[in-house]
Amino acid sequence: MNCKNKKAFITLELLLVIVIASIVLISSFKIITNIYQNAKTSQNISISQLDLLSSRIILEKNPHYINNLSLKNNNLYIENSLFLENISNFKIQNKQNFKIISFIYNNIYEIKWVIKI
Repeated sequence: MNCKNKKAFITLELLLVIVIASIVLISSFKIITNIYQNAKTSQNISISQLDLLSSRIILEKNPHYINNLSLKNNNLYIENSLFLENISNFKIQNKQNFKIISFIYNNIYEIKWVIKI
């Protein structure tokens, strides 16, 4: 092999390595970005579930708070203390031994709690 052909082959190999490395890096970046977005979404869902669960437990342990619930500016308050944010369509139904609390949380989740009094 003469020197010119050898340099051309080495240049071709180098170009091929750069192209393959670029493809691997771009693919890795896209995968990492996707994993991050999924983790962030999962974290937000878990936080919402935790907020709802803890709020329900508070009302189950203290059913007298139910009578003090009020909705102002899409926020749910107990007396004048913020209880839950991003609430719409809030309703309380009174039954004999329990109350049904229904609302929409974060414009996504339709929540319905049955709380014994």
